[in-house]
Amino acid sequence: MLEFSILFIIPLITAVLCYFLKSIRLQYIYSLSAGLLHLIFTLLIFIGWYKPNLPFFFSFDSLSNLFLLILSNVYFWVVLVSFSYLKRPVNSKAQDGKKYYFLLLNFYLFANTSAILSNHFGMYWVSAEATTLSIAPLIYYYRNEEALEAMWKYLFLVSVGIAFAFIGILFLTLSANGTPLESHQLFYTEFIKNASKLNPVWLKASFIFIFVGLSTKIGIAPMHYGDVDATSNSPSPIAALMSGSLRITALIGVLRIFQIVRPTTTFEFAKIILIIGGLLSILVAFIFMFKVNNYKRMLAYSSVEHLGIIVLGIGIGGLAFVGAMYHIAYNSLNKLVLFFTAGNIHRVFKTREIKDVSSVLKILPWTGWLFMLSFFAISAIPPFGIFFSELMIFQGILFSDRPWLLAITMFMLLFIFINMGKTIFNMLYGGKENEAITNENESFEVIHFATIVLLILLITIAVISPDILHENILNISKDFGFSL
Repeated sequence: MLEFSILFIIPLITAVLCYFLKSIRLQYIYSLSAGLLHLIFTLLIFIGWYKPNLPFFFSFDSLSNLFLLILSNVYFWVVLVSFSYLKRPVNSKAQDGKKYYFLLLNFYLFANTSAILSNHFGMYWVSAEATTLSIAPLIYYYRNEEALEAMWKYLFLVSVGIAFAFIGILFLTLSANGTPLESHQLFYTEFIKNASKLNPVWLKASFIFIFVGLSTKIGIAPMHYGDVDATSNSPSPIAALMSGSLRITALIGVLRIFQIVRPTTTFEFAKIILIIGGLLSILVAFIFMFKVNNYKRMLAYSSVEHLGIIVLGIGIGGLAFVGAMYHIAYNSLNKLVLFFTAGNIHRVFKTREIKDVSSVLKILPWTGWLFMLSFFAISAIPPFGIFFSELMIFQGILFSDRPWLLAITMFMLLFIFINMGKTIFNMLYGGKENEAITNENESFEVIHFATIVLLILLITIAVISPDILHENILNISKDFGFSL
């Protein structure tokens, strides 16, 4: 029960403690300790130094191992920078948001851990809904009209999406009629074993509803609007949390149903749906980047783009699937860096409008250079990790039965890079200086430290390519029936 206590009970107890503690500093210390313990224990499980044994509705496999490590890592860095973020002056209404910040963060960790480690569709559905409830109040941190609208839009669209996913689960139970699974519990492993016996019509309906429903949380077009608004209006640490970890919690639900359809006649149909969703997401980001007004919204659409690349790689399969798994890990690190630095820019310029931000490199040298490096990293410039993961995805597309998709994808990504680069370099170099802002003397902060470490990690993991990570991703590929 040690693993259950560390991964589930401690975050929940810490959330309760944060409710009763009035000191934000104490809340931060307890939350950071819980996050560090969660990360260390997750890492021990990932590298195989500890063999976990979870109770009834939960289990570990290669996929949950990878996703849990990503969640734990993202969570730790977000908590680490959060105290310095909360010390920044805000209006009187936003002061109330600080009281429940760490309470909600710990509940977020509990809910996402539960969703990732679920071995049961019912438990996953409940946990996925809990993740929505944990993040929604954090979107409303600033207590202004934009944040309120973003929170309610996110709650409404995601709740509708979760309802769609629930219908998809019901269709999955109908597909089991007349099979040994009829009237049995909705365990993933049992459905995978008996997948070939499922009714293909109901299985197709189940995949469509689960994919469309969870796309509201993943940020896959055309179901991305609520997620984009929430990300662009959230505090930067929360935006980083959503882009780096919340999306993959929803993605694992799609991967579970995709794993079930793998040995069935529904598989090709499911691949086409994923490929269409991936291309639509890249297309939406491609169109948006031609007219960018809000830099945090731009980063939110960058998340839509990269989740589109990931879903496209999963749909293609083979080497592209392996590249997609690497891309999930690298993208999570990169989004932390982008949103952390964007948060510093917002703190000084007090606006998210691009036209009002200029000469960042001169005014905020630390933040400016790190923001530039994070742009290079997200744009797949070597030696950053995304270069290697995108290369694998592109190779997989090229040698697939749909090589023409590569030309379409690269064309859109080229213009996303050009337009995003033009916007960022205008922020860094161009425009007129504001004398009041020019007097800002930027000091080295914990956010800069976290950003530098994360950028080093992006390079180190990609260049060294640790055997344990490679083996884990190959095991995931084998679980999905892809052999290289």
